[in-house]
Amino acid sequence: MDRDQVIEIYQQVLDGKRKRFPNGFFVGNEGKTYMNYITRYLLEQRLSIPIHEIPLKVGADTLWSHRLRPPAMLYGWNYYEVIDNAYPGEFQPWEFRQVPRKYWKGEEGKNRAIEAVKYVLEEELKIPFNEIPHRVNFHFFNQYGLGGVFSLFRQSPFQVIEAVYPGSFKPWQFANVPMNCWKNEASIQEAMDDFLFNQLHFLSYEEAFLNIKSQHFNDCQLTGLFQMAFDGQMSNVKKWIKRQEMQKVN
Repeated sequence: MDRDQVIEIYQQVLDGKRKRFPNGFFVGNEGKTYMNYITRYLLEQRLSIPIHEIPLKVGADTLWSHRLRPPAMLYGWNYYEVIDNAYPGEFQPWEFRQVPRKYWKGEEGKNRAIEAVKYVLEEELKIPFNEIPHRVNFHFFNQYGLGGVFSLFRQSPFQVIEAVYPGSFKPWQFANVPMNCWKNEASIQEAMDDFLFNQLHFLSYEEAFLNIKSQHFNDCQLTGLFQMAFDGQMSNVKKWIKRQEMQKVN
């Protein structure tokens, strides 16, 4: 049966001229091809949805209300799998407003989450590796349909990226620093040492004490460190540096 014949039968079903699809209509690979035809017809012609808008405009209700649930159940497909059959490899599950049920659940869901974030960062956006902490924030997950991933990792950008690239970044490198990070002395020490010696290239605490400026924190996107750990006061920064200098001497 060619495409036009398949579409004609589907139109008759939608218009009530047929009560159901013919027996055996969706059997085997041929049946999956028929599903491809009628899904594309429904979305592109019957509903006039541009292909690039499908993730935003199509959910399970769209397909099920147009008689596609019975054939989907025959294959054990969810609504995303119906769309993937019609547009193989065109979309990712997380691009849709309605992610398939339990998609992010359990160990398998966690692995999917890691792969999804990695795909968006490396394939879709091609973000340079060193820019990841500055680009991955609360808005990133909503913008790219990864809200489920964000919830899975307790809404912490750092925890998500730590799962994707273990040990590659520190919590304080992120714009959305994890709660209580700047109340932890070890975190402050690590962040300040990296800031002073790796980013500002001071050779000693003594040199840092003489030359550090508040603008340095802004330039290195560490205003959170400046505000939360030192109350936004350079005098507190210098007291901290002096303490480190004295401890080193002792």
